[in-house]
Amino acid sequence: MKRFLCMTGVLLAAAFAAAQNLWPEQPVCDMNGRVCRIADYANEKGCTLLVFWKTCCPNNIAMLDELYDAWSGCRDRVRVRIVLVSVDDQRTAGRVRSVVGSNGWGWEVVMDRNRELARSYHAVVPPQWIALDRSGKEIFRCKITRGATDSELYFDKLISIIDKLEEK
Repeated sequence: MKRFLCMTGVLLAAAFAAAQNLWPEQPVCDMNGRVCRIADYANEKGCTLLVFWKTCCPNNIAMLDELYDAWSGCRDRVRVRIVLVSVDDQRTAGRVRSVVGSNGWGWEVVMDRNRELARSYHAVVPPQWIALDRSGKEIFRCKITRGATDSELYFDKLISIIDKLEEK
């Protein structure tokens, strides 16, 4: 009986510890080809905003430009780490570096060529945003439909959610 209770306690403790990290295990590559996990980009003092996008869509580029403008206006006040997740396939992945460099966004970029990360978050059609807290728990999600028009509105909504979380 003692053995059963000990084993049950150990299993419960292991399950509790595993439940604290909700980050997916799919490997991703940065723009330099280095393989890493998306959890490596977790923001310890705020949230991480994963932005799923493609280079071939003008709506995606307009959305990122507007997001950059909104983020630049409050980056000192709000702790949001933005990670661009490119879902470009093998044909268009070569354009990612030049598009990011020419627009000067300055955010970290990971490549999700097989869309494994996008599937794990059910981000089927870009552009989509998914904000995660430091444990990987989703705190905000949106699908951008009108490019630049939606970006500022949704970013303001994300800021208000972060402010409420920081009050607790």
